[in-house]
Amino acid sequence: MEYSDNPRSVYGKVEIIYADEELSRDITVQVSGNSEISHTNEVYKLPDEPTVKACTMDGNSTMDGTYQMITDECVVGWWGGSLADSNGRFAVEPYIEMSFALRPIIYWRIVGDSKLNQYPEDFTLQYKRDGVIVKTESIVGNTETEIIVEPKVADITSVRMTISKWNVPNACVKILRFFERVYESYEGSDLLSFEVSEELCSEEGNYSINSDAMSVSIYNEERKFDKGYLRALMLLDRKLMPYVGIERNGKIEYVSLGTFYSDEWDIPQDSQWVKCSATDRLMRFQIKTYIGFPLLYNVSLYEIAEDILRKAGLTSAEYVISPKLKDIVVDTALLPKTTVWDALQEIAYAGLCRVFVDRQNRVVITCEEDVPEESRKSINPSNTFSYKSNVTLTDFSNCVSVEYFEITETDDLIDVAELEIRLDGKQSLTVSVDYTSEVAYPYATLDNPVVRITSFESGVNSCVCVVENTSDLAQSTIMTVSGNAIEINSRTVTARDEDSIREYGVVEYTHTSSELVQSYEQAQYMANRLLDKMKAGEGTITTVWRGDPELEIGFVYDCTDRFGDKDRLVCEANKFTYDGRLRQESRGKK
Repeated sequence: MEYSDNPRSVYGKVEIIYADEELSRDITVQVSGNSEISHTNEVYKLPDEPTVKACTMDGNSTMDGTYQMITDECVVGWWGGSLADSNGRFAVEPYIEMSFALRPIIYWRIVGDSKLNQYPEDFTLQYKRDGVIVKTESIVGNTETEIIVEPKVADITSVRMTISKWNVPNACVKILRFFERVYESYEGSDLLSFEVSEELCSEEGNYSINSDAMSVSIYNEERKFDKGYLRALMLLDRKLMPYVGIERNGKIEYVSLGTFYSDEWDIPQDSQWVKCSATDRLMRFQIKTYIGFPLLYNVSLYEIAEDILRKAGLTSAEYVISPKLKDIVVDTALLPKTTVWDALQEIAYAGLCRVFVDRQNRVVITCEEDVPEESRKSINPSNTFSYKSNVTLTDFSNCVSVEYFEITETDDLIDVAELEIRLDGKQSLTVSVDYTSEVAYPYATLDNPVVRITSFESGVNSCVCVVENTSDLAQSTIMTVSGNAIEINSRTVTARDEDSIREYGVVEYTHTSSELVQSYEQAQYMANRLLDKMKAGEGTITTVWRGDPELEIGFVYDCTDRFGDKDRLVCEANKFTYDGRLRQESRGKK
């Protein structure tokens, strides 16, 4: 079956992860002992196999060229501190215990070393609530490197595994994973409906950062959300992943519509349906602080954008930045302390960019120079419920102005912060300081020689530093932050369509300014690019149709109206509604 078939059957599913390695920030791990190289904090993180086939000196490795020496950079998980005997048994049984916030244990996963084919053969699991054992399981004669148990116990705060026999003699325990997320999947009669919105940009077409949202209604079976085992997990930031699918060759093939994080739970006592609303990861950036970008010369927008995302805690696998931003070089780059959201907004203004989260949960920054992907999907009268063309004032302009800035550092050294710091003996303290003025090359000094600065990270108007008292006695010191004063002046470039002005009069548009636009040439390019787009004034087309998740935002598609007129559109927004049937609202710009 295909989404274009009529009739068709479309299936919906929502997975909710109540606790995983990303959400469970309160995890602690205790073990009986460690080998020289052992990474206990890896037992609740990905991946699920070690990065090397480790060469060991216990007689279990051969010189066949497949083994490698391990270092602290390798992913190995927990390696115990004692060896089993010739029968694989331990004189003193090693253990690992993981503690966390109150949660149910529906499944629990234990992974040994698949590359060495080593695993626990006989072991005991204890599920505890505030130190009291609630349930005990004993496993004897296990033959697998990956074990999944289903204790199905509620209100647990720790799990302890004690290993009595290892499958290989004279070896230490090697546990790569000792954790399982808390998740449930809702589909069929457990899923009433869901709605997902994804957006490349606002309806006005501005260059901006855009956050997506979803809502879902699910069945409160046996009151598990307010009285049962999930009640302690009705928290913000639970992870929701909606899907739609169709049956192909006897199997339902689902397509992900993204990843969202809960921001509200509605659990009425007079209804069996629980409603949850959620937003994508960008909304977190509105309350996350970015310390700022220090004054540096000849830095690309790509480098600044990457600095923002990395300081927000994202890895390189969690974002995609247009390579075109490497060609936009800022003469004197700087950004003041602000939120991560507002810092990314500066990138959008300066580079004519859109910032959004894709369906792989990656933060994506695209720019006007990027060529959109082609979609194989088309919207036409045979699959359309409604069609609306719309032109707004912000879609048309024949006079566009763009501001640019000239930033220079002076030779004047100025003090921008001064504060007293008191520390106990041997105390180390993290201090965050806002400056009274923006400066280049800030540095901090202390007036007490026994107190030192061990870390200093600064933007142009704030810093975060670590101050340490090296003595055993309490100390106080005055910290002074100084730097070179900065001067900022602005200029404006205007692009005009004189023919249009003679015909329609002047219709002005002023692009939102950014201090990252610093050359006449960049401002002129931006003004001309905006004028080319806005003088046409073709607006947007919004259709409500039967839907197909393969039409993603940013893709180019064909849209035909009931009179047979066809337009090539860039998909700017989708809204998926599933209630046993699928309906999709798509907005595209000509």
